[in-house]
Formats: sequence, structure tokens, C-alpha cells
Amino acid sequence: MKHKGPLRKLLLCSFLLLSGCSPEAAETASASPSASLESTPTPMPAVSAAYEPLNHSPEYGVWWSYIEYRSLCADEDETAFRATAEAAVRNMQDLGINTIYIHAVAFTDALYDSEIYPRSRYMPDTSYDPLAIFLEYVHEAGMHAEAWINPMRSVAVGEEDLLTGNNPIRGWIEENNERVRPVSGRWYLNPAYPEVRQLIVSVVQELLSKYELDGIHMDDYFYPSGTEKKFDAYVYSAAQKDHPDLTLEAFRVSNVDQLVKEIHDAVKGVNPSIRFGISPAGNNENNHSLYYAYPEDWVAQGTVDYLIPQIYWGFLHPLKPYEATLQEWLTITAGTNVVLMPGLAAYSIGEKYDLGSKKANQEWVANDDMLERQTAMALDTYGCNGVVYYSYSSLWAPTKETEEIVENEIVHIKNYISSR
Repeated sequence: MKHKGPLRKLLLCSFLLLSGCSPEAAETASASPSASLESTPTPMPAVSAAYEPLNHSPEYGVWWSYIEYRSLCADEDETAFRATAEAAVRNMQDLGINTIYIHAVAFTDALYDSEIYPRSRYMPDTSYDPLAIFLEYVHEAGMHAEAWINPMRSVAVGEEDLLTGNNPIRGWIEENNERVRPVSGRWYLNPAYPEVRQLIVSVVQELLSKYELDGIHMDDYFYPSGTEKKFDAYVYSAAQKDHPDLTLEAFRVSNVDQLVKEIHDAVKGVNPSIRFGISPAGNNENNHSLYYAYPEDWVAQGTVDYLIPQIYWGFLHPLKPYEATLQEWLTITAGTNVVLMPGLAAYSIGEKYDLGSKKANQEWVANDDMLERQTAMALDTYGCNGVVYYSYSSLWAPTKETEEIVENEIVHIKNYISSR
């Protein structure tokens, strides 16, 4: 199923219409704009504006997610957290890692000192700023650091009390407002509305105003899988009044494209040298059919500097084998300035799978050099600019069952990086 370019162009008029509408409440959800962004603070002059970003080629990256915060340091005071962050940077540096993607926004919360979003439950001690401390050690080590955001995903249904802070999300929920809707037990922001995109962009601007960042990074949380028609029924029907042939798919794809463009423009408006990129799901058919995300659009429109597709499968995977999937992604960025770096599944080391093939099932158990070989194939065979491993804990805090094979894998990766 393909979306049509001309239909997306027609949406520009719809966006202008929606930005000024003040309709009556719909049956399923209010579209009232009463909960505005008037109270959202205007970002300070960006610290990142005069910053000279540090980039590496090739790039050997690691994702540090909210899960690392939750499992490794959630209850630590500043002294203990400094020790954790310093040790983590030392571990990565010893392996040859030169880039880190640090979670800053996971669930419309903040893993940093924010005036917009409430502090994340995963780092609740507000007496210190974990992102500032992490960046201190990362930059001292000469590493590239990006703030990682999940722009649309919010709290679970029933956890609305977590939505404090200087933002309108809780008010939208209380109004049954279409700007935020529940899907499969979790609230998600609706990017069809300019106010929602403005909120997301304001968080990006806040990050750039407070920290010397080398980039802003997003992963694959766009429209959630299973998004029903009622999620955006009002705003879609309003767009259809002027464009009766507009499909729901084209409407949602255009909303994602517009969000990506506005974040890109906000980043480049602060400092054109700062990177902005996305880590989409590795199965691009799912990006299209489930998440309404078209990386092809972002590449064609020049709204990303890089893609890190999550190619989280082995060489023998029966449906998405690593090499063939990497080749598919390379065709998307071929002939452009967009950098492609595969995301690799460090969490699969030592894990058995049920894939209908004995060799495929055992691939991550029978071999202790999977990541090293995938890294070598990406860089040496296909000329990729780097790779990124998910995640830190998978390499430096493995389970007892996988500890030995992970240690062997680390030796292989280190030997490969040091030999180049």
C-alpha cells in the first residue's frame, strides 16, 4: 500500500485550516484548542548555537535508554550517579565506542532538568541533572553525544498523575481532547495538530538551549501499531472536507513527515552543524503499514542527516536476514547525503529464538562474534559510516546466563575496531 505524493501536498491547506479552527466537540473526542501552549516557556538562547559539534567517522555508537537509568542508577544520589556515568563512559571508551545516544524524553517526561516536562520516575532525584553530568564525562572523553527523544509516546492509561509540568497534555486528557488519545493502554500525542508539534519542538529547543549537544535523535515510536480510525477522526474529517480523496494513510504519513521536518528545522535553526536523525524499525514494511513512517520521504525531503535502521536480526533469519535487509536500506540512502548506519541487537547475544530453523534459532548462541561480523560487513563490505549497538546494559550488564558469550563478543568487537 503506497501513499500518494500529490495527496500529501494537498494537506498543506488542511494544516493551515486546522491551525485556526475552533470546532464544537466531536462524538468521540473534543478538538477544542482551549488547552493551549501559551504557558510553555520560550526557550533561552541556545547553548548549542555556538557549539562546534564533535563527529566521528567511522562511528561506533551505543544507546543508553531509560532502561539503563531504571536498572543501573534510579536510586542513586549525585555522587553515586557520577561514579556510574564515569564508569559507563570508561567502559565504552575502552571498547572503542565514540558515540552515545542518551535518552532524554521517553514518555513525555524528562531525564534532565526541564521546565516543560516532569522529571522521569526513572531518575526522580531532582537535586542533580543526569544529562548534564553524563555530557560532562562524555565530552571529556571526546565522544559524540546526542539527546534521544520519543516525541509521541506518553504515560500509560491510569498514570495521568505523572503528567505534571508546564505543558497541556494532562489538560487535553481531562478534556477528552483529540490532541492526545489512548492506544492499547497508553496515551499518544496526535501529530496532526500544530499545537502538538509545537510542544514537541519546544522540548527539542529546550534541550538545545541548555546543553552542548552534537545531535538530536529519534527512534521508531510514531503512530503506535493498532491505531484505530477514532484516534484522529475529527481532524481527519476536517481535512477531508476540502480533499474528499484524501486517504487516512496519506493523512497520517504527512503528519509524521511534517513533525520530522519541524524538528529538523528547529535543530538547524539553532546550529546547522548539529545532527538530526532517526532510528526507524528495521522492517520498512512495518514502518509503512503500522507506524505511518516513510523514511524514503525524510531522505527525499532532506529532513534527516542520518538513518539508523534497527536491523536486529541474524544472518540466517528466515524473513529478514541481516545482509539482505541492510542492502534494502542502502537503496534508500543511495546517491544522497544521508548517512546510513545499522542498529545492531546486542541484546540478542546468547539468546535462542524460535524461527522455524534450527540454525537460525541457535545463531546467537552458537557464535560469539555476531556483532563483530555484522559490524565488519556494514563498514568493510557496504561502506556504511558506522554502527550502533542496543544497548549499553546488553554489553556491560548482561545476565549471568549470557555473561561469558558477551565477554567474548566484546573481545571480537574491540579487536575489530582497534585493527581499523
